Amino acid sequence: MNYSVTTQEFMMLAAKEPVNVLDLRDHDLDESFELLEGANVLQIPLTQLPNCLSQLDKGKTYYLFTQFGVRSKTMAQFLRNEGFQVTNVIGGTSAYQQYLAS
Repeated sequence: MNYSVTTQEFMMLAAKEPVNVLDLRDHDLDESFELLEGANVLQIPLTQLPNCLSQLDKGKTYYLFTQFGVRSKTMAQFLRNEGFQVTNVIGGTSAYQQYLAS
């Protein structure tokens, strides 16, 4: 299984089917982050995530976003070890916003 996708790959997946997004950015860094219609976005700051695992469903696949995608890559490994299905979106919200602007 591929544990990381590019922004373009994520956008192609999201255009085909509803996706579950886990926004791991801190609330104080929260900028507008609008995804495609039909996306289910759950925001849990990365520092709080280990204490909030009960909010996640092991039957769903989550696409992880942080500001630049570095910390989400590390958290993806943690969540996989906990039995969750997760995929890191390379470049995070920064790459996503650049993609939308192009």
